[in-house]
Amino acid sequence: MLKSIPKSNISRRSFKVYKKFSASETIYPVIKVYNVDGLFDSDTSPMDEGVFVHLLYQSIKKKYYTDNGLIMNYGTLDNPANFSSERNIGDDVFVITLDRNKVGEKIKPNSVILEIDGTTYVDDGKGRIVNPNPTYTYTSLDVENDNLTVTDGLTDYELVVQSIDYESGTAILTFNGDTDDMHVVSMDDNNNLVSFDAILNFNGLVIDEQSYGNVFYSDGMISLTNISDFTEYDLEYRSTTTIHETEILLEAKAGEFNYSQNPSAVNVTLSGSYDFTTTPIPNVSPAKTVKIKEVQDISLRNEYHGTVGSNIGTWDDYSVSSSMDPSGSFLAPMVSTIGIYDKDGDMVAVAKLPQPIKNLPDYDVNFIVRFDT
Repeated sequence: MLKSIPKSNISRRSFKVYKKFSASETIYPVIKVYNVDGLFDSDTSPMDEGVFVHLLYQSIKKKYYTDNGLIMNYGTLDNPANFSSERNIGDDVFVITLDRNKVGEKIKPNSVILEIDGTTYVDDGKGRIVNPNPTYTYTSLDVENDNLTVTDGLTDYELVVQSIDYESGTAILTFNGDTDDMHVVSMDDNNNLVSFDAILNFNGLVIDEQSYGNVFYSDGMISLTNISDFTEYDLEYRSTTTIHETEILLEAKAGEFNYSQNPSAVNVTLSGSYDFTTTPIPNVSPAKTVKIKEVQDISLRNEYHGTVGSNIGTWDDYSVSSSMDPSGSFLAPMVSTIGIYDKDGDMVAVAKLPQPIKNLPDYDVNFIVRFDT
């Protein structure tokens, strides 16, 4: 028995899946490019140290670090108006290019963890490589006047240090009349860097933290700048792939799909038979002749053998005695496999049930089939 499936019973959902990958310089060597005047760096041999020509640096700079307008810019930006601060390229750029097969559609934002020489860097989900603890460059630290001036590279912000607990690192900072409690994680006097446990945000003004490069999620590329020379690293990230799930609701109404194919329960009427020669398969099986039976009709027998509590039963036993059946074992088809066909009658999918389900004649039974594409 075949039954048409209404379109309303078919739905399709799309969702993202992510797979974690690890990488190092042994898999993806670091490519170092320089901003040099001329074809090669006069002090370094490009063949010995893998230094690329000036054209490669300019290619990266043109594609990713040049503001070509809102539509033509590549990669993710937090605020396109702040392009120059979010895309800041130095004279030395370290590039890590990942295999497209291990990136999928793109690198998942907020999944990059990069460790270089014992220092950990992450992506901020908006295309920048940053410190796990928001880090800022400060231009001056006036202990006597309780002033700390930080900069985003374009603007200096003079913060007033209301108080600071040197044991816990807790500091109360004020800027433009807005006060916030912060925790100073670390302070690097050699490089004029200070790290907090949260981003500096005063009255909605978010001060850009120190950036160490960019990650271009869709291209599977990480470029690092404002960082010391390195060759070894450990990288962890997640790839992104979209999976489409098709769900089909199959309805077997009471009495549908309830004709047993058990030979003891049905009468099969044949219209005839004929011989058919199979096609030989080299090194597998030779050609042979098989007999094909043509079925004219399948009908229920008036009575059948093997019902619970009697040697002979009929199809009426269930309707009369089902309430007294302790095991639910009256003859009824067991559904174990569901076939799905296209409009041309070709089978396109087969669903296997974890365990056979009895299709009782007086109950509706619904099945939900899901498969990914």
